[in-house]
Amino acid sequence: MDVVVADVSPAIDNCDEKMLPKVDMLFDGENEAYEFYNVYAEMVGFFVRRSTLWTTSKNIITRRTFVCSREGFREKKRGTKEAKCPRPETRIGCPASMTIRLNANGKYRLTEFVPNHNHQLATASTMHMLKAKKIRLKARAVRENLVDDTVRTPEFESEDEAYEFYSMYAGKIGFNVRRASMTMNAENIITRRMFVCSKEGFREKKRGAKGVKKPRPETRTGCPACMVIRLASNGKYHVTEFVTFHNHPLGAAVPCDLVATSQSTETGQDDGMDVVDGSADANIHKQNLISDNTMAASLESRINKRFKCTKVPHNGDIGATLEYLQKMQHDKPSFFFAVKSDDDGNLTNFLWADSKSIMDFVHFGDVVCLDSAYALQGYGRPLALFTGLNHHKQTIIFAAALLYDESAEAFRWLFDAFKMAMNGTQPKTLLTDRSAAISEGAAASWPATAHRYCVWQIYQNALQQLSQAFHGSRTLEYSFKKCLFDCEDEPEFLTAWREMLEKYDLEDNKWLADLFSLKEKWALPYGRDAFCADMKSVQQKESLGIELKKHLSLEFGLLSFFQQFERVLCDRRSAELQADVEASQSTKKPPPMRVLRQACNVYTPSAFKMFEREFELYMDCMLYNCGEMGTVSEYKVTIEDNQMDHFVKFDSLNSRLSCSCKGFEFIGIPCRHMLKVLDTRNIKDLPPQYILRRWRKDAKSGSSNGSYSFPFDSDPQLAQTKRYNLLCRIFSIAAARAATSVDTSAYMENQSSILMDQVEQALETRPPDMAAIIGAHSNQTQNPIDNIITGSLTFPFTLGAGALDYH
Repeated sequence: MDVVVADVSPAIDNCDEKMLPKVDMLFDGENEAYEFYNVYAEMVGFFVRRSTLWTTSKNIITRRTFVCSREGFREKKRGTKEAKCPRPETRIGCPASMTIRLNANGKYRLTEFVPNHNHQLATASTMHMLKAKKIRLKARAVRENLVDDTVRTPEFESEDEAYEFYSMYAGKIGFNVRRASMTMNAENIITRRMFVCSKEGFREKKRGAKGVKKPRPETRTGCPACMVIRLASNGKYHVTEFVTFHNHPLGAAVPCDLVATSQSTETGQDDGMDVVDGSADANIHKQNLISDNTMAASLESRINKRFKCTKVPHNGDIGATLEYLQKMQHDKPSFFFAVKSDDDGNLTNFLWADSKSIMDFVHFGDVVCLDSAYALQGYGRPLALFTGLNHHKQTIIFAAALLYDESAEAFRWLFDAFKMAMNGTQPKTLLTDRSAAISEGAAASWPATAHRYCVWQIYQNALQQLSQAFHGSRTLEYSFKKCLFDCEDEPEFLTAWREMLEKYDLEDNKWLADLFSLKEKWALPYGRDAFCADMKSVQQKESLGIELKKHLSLEFGLLSFFQQFERVLCDRRSAELQADVEASQSTKKPPPMRVLRQACNVYTPSAFKMFEREFELYMDCMLYNCGEMGTVSEYKVTIEDNQMDHFVKFDSLNSRLSCSCKGFEFIGIPCRHMLKVLDTRNIKDLPPQYILRRWRKDAKSGSSNGSYSFPFDSDPQLAQTKRYNLLCRIFSIAAARAATSVDTSAYMENQSSILMDQVEQALETRPPDMAAIIGAHSNQTQNPIDNIITGSLTFPFTLGAGALDYH
């Protein structure tokens, strides 16, 4: 038998040179290479199949070969008899192939290309027919875009509504729609309808028609894109099939007011099939353009609502969540929770915090990190955590939330509810993931809070976005982490970033380019004024997500998650209690230096380590006097191995310092440059204002003046209200514990009388105008929430005895 060697030269000659595979071509991903080879194959006349691949332990593809569908030979199954009518052999060992390999820059390079085939190639018309048939068979059950486990399946009141919806979708994507086949019952009601791309099928040739000198150009390409609806038992139409693939280039997205309707004239006959013209330049349809902007806006609103990223709660999750929250509030009256509903009355978002978390916020709520990775990245259940750092540099949880609605309005609700739980107080700094919805919500609810993107969450996202590049190079991850965590000066950061892009050939990486354009929101040199309490270093060592990730899976009931969440809270609080004991009972020998002894006595061991490091580094600093102006002296501080100079101002009147490195403002520990100036001025004790209470061993105890880590509002009436709410929470904890037995309840009642006498004596000695406030509050059983919401946002709950109740 003679081997047929197909000549691909004629097909290649007609191809655009850019579409021809060439060795050393680069692709951003394996899928991009596959699509490229598919386009080439369609022009030449064969089908492509993915073949051999090599992967890493983390399933990163390092090498892939794409072959002609007729490569190899069909394997004969062992033990099977020879069939009377065997299937025709389609594989004949065709050698045509294309191989790609992963480069160090994360891109795939074409390393081998074999163009020759050992069989006849298909014609263009045959290719279109075979491809359309193949795709339709694979796309019977729709499981992408419109129908997904986390998105509601579209439901329509009528066939016309479904048509309008698909037409608007088509306008946004860039193609035209046509009504196709339908099925009707005996009552002439449409039970099934298919909507297709206008390029579906092929133009039929009329029988007996002679050849036309100037035939109309062929516009149909057998496109398989379609949407099929069926009439359900509830009288509404449900989507049963949805194919997104088009075998032709798509046009530009069409604005609402340019969507047009017309009768299809493509086949030369009136077949009653409507078409939406997706081209703004289609002058022949201008008379049919929608002129009513209100109608167009309504259609756009409806399609946007259908594609909105609102997750559907797993069956039973809403009831389980409400049951848990109500039980917690029943067992612990000071427990706080809030619930949000959508326009249809469906419960979408939940936030909760217990009294210990709220008290933790009083002491350590200066910086808050919203970890919404599980809410935004499509895990089983959309958990979000408000976390912070205590004085031992341990991660603590202020509040938790389930976010099935992730819109900007929903995040605004989240921030307002959190602020309400914390007695109307908001943090100095908020760290979040890079999200437009979160940014908009934070700006609306907490305008006075410095909002920064969390570098640790950026790093976690980079592990996904740059996974191929990280696996293509052993040192790229180190260089990227240096840019994120180690560069404190702007010149150092810019140099490190530029060198990373050049070394690993990442200048064209879009994700990195977008990230760099927002560097002022996350890069350390640009956010030194925002207090972060060294959150970045702690996040690199531990992650709450690992402990909770497994129980967020839909394989487990939500009760399992709540139980694990309670265990995590308990474990972390036990660790904090253990750290408190160790800090108060330290047996280490006191340091010889006076300032170190002072720091060792007041700071927790974790905070002292940060101070000790700065103290050690200050020994290498050199100081130069730059002059004086009144009581203020300015100094230049340099380090031999560091080209960056820092300037420190010292006011001898009140011992106040300010350094250009902003280390104290950023972490809350005096920097090496400030320590050098203090030593030069013969000041051997740290000024009190530079020992932050949040890092002290006694951070959780009341200060001498009765204030906490951050002061209440300057408004006396509001300050008294907040103090009252805070005391209610404190004493409700004690009351809940005491009520568990008769003896403790009687003891609590006796002690309350003694305490009340002491309070009355204090009021007589220094009478603030507080008795009226307490009396006014004690007569109220429920206070509506006023002056909390701005704009049109409303809360579907009211404030009761230390908790938010949904109604």
